[in-house]
Amino acid sequence: MFRSLTLAISLLLTAGLFADQLAVDELHARVLEATGAERVALEAQLDKACAQKDCVASRLYWTTDAEEAKRVAQQTGKPILALYVLGRLDEELSCANSRFFRTTLYSDKTIASLMRDDFVLYWHSVRPVPKITIDFGDGRKIQQTITGNSAHFLLSPDGAVLDALPGLYSPAEFRAQLVKWTELNRRIAGREDADAVLRRYHQQQFDEAKARWMAVSRETGIRAVSSRKSSAPITAEAATAITASKAMVDRPVLAAMKLAATLRSVQPTEWETIGAYEAETVRFSPAAIELIRKKQFGDDAQPPRGAMEALLMNLKSSVAADTIFNECELHAAVHSWFVRGEVPDLASLSKRVYDELFLTPDSDPWLGLKSPTIFNAISN
Repeated sequence: MFRSLTLAISLLLTAGLFADQLAVDELHARVLEATGAERVALEAQLDKACAQKDCVASRLYWTTDAEEAKRVAQQTGKPILALYVLGRLDEELSCANSRFFRTTLYSDKTIASLMRDDFVLYWHSVRPVPKITIDFGDGRKIQQTITGNSAHFLLSPDGAVLDALPGLYSPAEFRAQLVKWTELNRRIAGREDADAVLRRYHQQQFDEAKARWMAVSRETGIRAVSSRKSSAPITAEAATAITASKAMVDRPVLAAMKLAATLRSVQPTEWETIGAYEAETVRFSPAAIELIRKKQFGDDAQPPRGAMEALLMNLKSSVAADTIFNECELHAAVHSWFVRGEVPDLASLSKRVYDELFLTPDSDPWLGLKSPTIFNAISN
């Protein structure tokens, strides 16, 4: 009798925990059956229920309540996958990387399944994302974001930060990272020597990242150049130039914004070489390709001949370059911080990621887009 009562309570608790995901699943099924204006309206409802734009492609439920995420994680034993983003994940114009997450990663059924089944999903807006509107004067306008970046953080069920994945990765690499993270969470759960196990994990990952860069360097002939930290102000161009995909989206607008502006020294031809070298490892799911097509050319429009193929080729190369840079440079830095015991909590790690890796510190409210020493002849 007691065991039956305990089981009943457990089932009720589980039903309560997953009620939001079940509601998303039911609404998602209605969206797929709808057409025309009804489907558009239902997709908007679905995005609101999921707290994520383009939820029709992912069917993922996110919470924006950190305490709720921790409560669910503790009751299920699942780790928390925390996304820190500029802007909002439930809006079209969140930062560029989060848009790529929605289109190329979360839309992949194998990735979405891992996220849905093995993690508690939580996102947090670090700050609003800068946006710009270009008005051509004849009714045509272009609106897009300027700069900003996103990172996924792995948290234990009690909220301790275990790792961070800065920036965009290829679907295969992101999927593999999710698997590593579920294994890491299981490995350290309940262990008295969890800190030591975590440090060994990060040391191994650091060594693998550096070995990977050495292999890429040997194959491409591209060498990393040591640089000293500079105290010079961070510009939006510098923050944008960190990775190839963001540069392709944000940089054309930035370049046109200021006369006599010079972009951060990135060596574009070298990144093109790396992207070409790794492009074959980047494979997008059919759902991702369809979502990319709709966003680029419209729901029912047919792309010009060869346009979709060229778009995907360029995107694969830029994502491949991003993956190498983010894993071998940014993620390697995160690993080194853990090994040295410099990560006390999520707040300090996220601040350091945005300050030192993404070059968008809280200390600059203008994100490098405004300088008191540069005159633009416009009243402010």
